[in-house]
Amino acid sequence: MSEKDKSMYEKAADWVRRKGYSTVKVNIDAEDFEKPASLSHAGEAETVITPDLTAMMRGNKCYFDIALKTDDQRSLVTRWKLFDRLAAMREGKLVLFTPHGHRAFVQRLVKGNEINAVLVNL
Repeated sequence: MSEKDKSMYEKAADWVRRKGYSTVKVNIDAEDFEKPASLSHAGEAETVITPDLTAMMRGNKCYFDIALKTDDQRSLVTRWKLFDRLAAMREGKLVLFTPHGHRAFVQRLVKGNEINAVLVNL
């Protein structure tokens, strides 16, 4: 299993900026990035979900996640469904960045769980 590293976040942020998104927020500790807002389940302080990146396109908020293979598929699906719904409410979209070797895994989960997401090779 791979771990998300700073270079993945930077590559993703670079892609987001190149595509014309504004107000890019990235979930890493770096001076040049503001962190996106975290979401927590009401009454459960431990359940905090933070998107890897958020950005605005034409006034609509979009969510971005770096998608990696994991044994905990259920929490990944829950996370993506949440971002999918939030993006839909804000007329934005969910984009999943798929590093080399992770795309087929992500495609299966997205298709099998009816998650409305755009997949982008990272």
